Amino acid sequence: MSRPDRSPAMSKINTRLSRKTTNARSKIGTGIGAVAAAVGLLAVSACTTVGGTAGAADDAPSAAGKKVSELKVGLLSRQLDAPFYTAMTARAKELAKKEGFTLVSQNANGDPVAQVNQAQTMMSQGVDLMIVDAISPSTEKTQLKQIAGEIPLVFMDTGIPDVGVTSVTSDNAKSGELSGGLTAKRFGSGKSIDVAILNGGPNDEIVGPARQKGFLKGLKDGGVKYKIIASTSAVYAQDKAVPATESLLAAHPDVDLILGLNDSMALGALTVIQDQKNDHTLVAAAADGQKQAFQQMIKGCDSPYVSTGLNSPELAVDRAFEIGLSVAAGESKPDDYQPNEYTKAAGIDCHNVKEYYDPNSVF
Repeated sequence: MSRPDRSPAMSKINTRLSRKTTNARSKIGTGIGAVAAAVGLLAVSACTTVGGTAGAADDAPSAAGKKVSELKVGLLSRQLDAPFYTAMTARAKELAKKEGFTLVSQNANGDPVAQVNQAQTMMSQGVDLMIVDAISPSTEKTQLKQIAGEIPLVFMDTGIPDVGVTSVTSDNAKSGELSGGLTAKRFGSGKSIDVAILNGGPNDEIVGPARQKGFLKGLKDGGVKYKIIASTSAVYAQDKAVPATESLLAAHPDVDLILGLNDSMALGALTVIQDQKNDHTLVAAAADGQKQAFQQMIKGCDSPYVSTGLNSPELAVDRAFEIGLSVAAGESKPDDYQPNEYTKAAGIDCHNVKEYYDPNSVF
């Protein structure tokens, strides 16, 4: 079954958009598989161009007078070593092909300084719009705020407060809370557990902390008492989560729950506990909704993979590009939008996973 909240390919974008936050969309099309395969061939720091021919201030300049198909758009990705990020880039490439605008894509490979340099390079290349998944808000704020004063800038997934037109993200705290509540039901009210956390690293200043806070609130509200016995970085990548989990379990073999702040890290943890034939430790994710996590939960309510929270890359990309292209073409103004827009939040476990699982999904 396809996920009920996936959005369709964007409707004609050069119409004025309302400022109301879009919280639910219909199913997306299934045509991004080929694009996703192409994304897999990207070098981690390569620049690619797709499509047509080659800020906080409300009066940020636009390319008014240009059609959407005439715009040149810069996409700054934070990294491409997890399926969520490759799915976002794949979706952006599909939109560029459909709408005819030129897409220039850069991947910073988790380096905020590299991302700032890439943004400055894109400015010199004459982009009309910049879509950014920020790595370190504190590191990048000054430079990206300057750019947002020259061209429209829209954030997706991770934004920077008071910079750009808007930030389109999942409701990380809410998704985490819903996932935590489902995990609490698995343990049972009144249970006391030890928790180890796989986090996003020192640059993860907004998304990860919100997910963690929400998840732990869900546990508490569900009547579960918890003690955090360890927290270590795996930078949202499954391959990094494997050695991190091995170290955690070597130090804390009886830990009850390993919480990954995304599904990729939780899946890495699952690999380790299965390899070690560990039937004590359970795994949960605060957010993402990756189909490989769904596949684990579909196995049954005794699966060691307990829960996750919905975070749709397609919804975030669609809305960010809707807004950005409209502002860049002069069809709407930055103050038509709220500073933050959130995609739909949901908690997912063995009881409702089939409502969201799509075996053909890119993510």
